[in-house]
Amino acid sequence: MPLELKSYIVAFIDLLGFSAMVAHDCETPNGEQKYIESLYECHMETKSLKSDHPDLQLIQFSDSVVLALPYSVANYVSIVGMISDYQYNLLSKGILCRGGISYGKHFFTEDFLFSNGMIEAYRIESRVANSPRVIVSNDLFELVKPRIIDQRINVPLLFEQDGLWFIDYLHERDAADAWSSISKVIPPELSDFSSIRSKQIWVIDYYNYSFPGHVCVVNNKFTASPP
Repeated sequence: MPLELKSYIVAFIDLLGFSAMVAHDCETPNGEQKYIESLYECHMETKSLKSDHPDLQLIQFSDSVVLALPYSVANYVSIVGMISDYQYNLLSKGILCRGGISYGKHFFTEDFLFSNGMIEAYRIESRVANSPRVIVSNDLFELVKPRIIDQRINVPLLFEQDGLWFIDYLHERDAADAWSSISKVIPPELSDFSSIRSKQIWVIDYYNYSFPGHVCVVNNKFTASPP
């Protein structure tokens, strides 16, 4: 029986800071395990997504997560909502991620993956996303846009000034809960390393946009007013 390539929506997600987390738990002299439980919980939560989405294909290895659903507008809406919740759950555990979502011909079974959709999603994650955000490819966005508008479907996306759409994982969240989660990943003193600092500032700016007036940055520190 010939192997058949079909059109799928594919997401590639990278857990940021994974190497440092592994190094901490494996190399700390006192044997303190700070991250492994949170990472395993995230893994189990990822697996649980399959109970609500029987067609969902899921691969998780090291710091990478691949999600795939057969192409349809309904599955596009589902995977965006799924990843929005997944990002927010990661954030509540003190973990940031970035990624890309695309579509294309795709085949997966057991331990074999052949997919140009995943290659494009990986390209977006590694070369385009930059900040802790999951980018929807412009081609996929334009493909589903007419149906989304026609059916008046609310999809949690934000358009950024660089011309990219990303998943709005703070959409309709509680401001106090969101701030509590962000406080777990951003220290009172922002990093001196420019690559890390830019990501920290992006998250703060994103929070400011989502919940105006609740947070500000002063002298390399951030403070929150009660939401």
